[in-house]
Amino acid sequence: MVSSWVAPQFIKTTIARQLLTVIFAVSLSLAPRESFAEIHLRGEVGENVTVRCPVDRHKTLTFLYFQKGKEFVNGFHRLKNIQRKRWENTSVEEDDAAVQMCNLKASQSGEYQCYIQYKDETNVSDSVIHLSVTAKYSKPTVITLCHAKRCLLTCTSHGGYPRTKLTWNVIGNSSGLIWTDRKESEDSDPNTMLYNISSTVSFNCSYGEQMFIGCSVGDVTSEFLAVCVPKDRPHIRKLTICSIVLFIAIIVLFPVWKCVKNFFTGAAVKEII
Repeated sequence: MVSSWVAPQFIKTTIARQLLTVIFAVSLSLAPRESFAEIHLRGEVGENVTVRCPVDRHKTLTFLYFQKGKEFVNGFHRLKNIQRKRWENTSVEEDDAAVQMCNLKASQSGEYQCYIQYKDETNVSDSVIHLSVTAKYSKPTVITLCHAKRCLLTCTSHGGYPRTKLTWNVIGNSSGLIWTDRKESEDSDPNTMLYNISSTVSFNCSYGEQMFIGCSVGDVTSEFLAVCVPKDRPHIRKLTICSIVLFIAIIVLFPVWKCVKNFFTGAAVKEII
């Protein structure tokens, strides 16, 4: 059971924090602002990025607040302690007016704001930071299943962000037929927001044309596989074997035939003489 003294203290602390948040938001909205050009940054999931807010090095900073919309990310105030909760994977370098973001997450993509105020000034500088966090998809893999005159191919790739689509690449398709059916599927991890994607296509091999097929995600491409490979027919195999035997026989018998020819030709010349 909570004592009659602890409960009011907890309520007072909560109300005080809420009031500080309201006062902070109202003060920023009412203070004169100076806007800067937007800054675009890119980062990879799991890696680090440094956000450098545009500041005048000849002036002394009073505060720097780095936010994502209304959510406070990190910052500092030289005259008082900041009571607002900071993101765990961030830190601030006061001398450089920079925010270090470590172990980036896909969910941290978006638009951020740097709020800056200098000593002895009332203006608040407002700059916009666009952070694009991406994750590379794994090298796609292709699995084939062929039966009769139909081949089913499935391409999969995982662990990427943002959402994208697989592209099929076909070599040797002079007939113009690419596929007869195509199905796409995807799922996203609710915690990491990373995507796993797959695509399944069906090829008609009745045209008797061999093709080489692969798939790609962005600039990552799978290995190419041979599809609709013609089967070795018995009569073609026999004809091939006979041709090889005949070729060998010609090579072997040609010198013998030449010697015999030379012999009879020499004998005929002697007889004439």
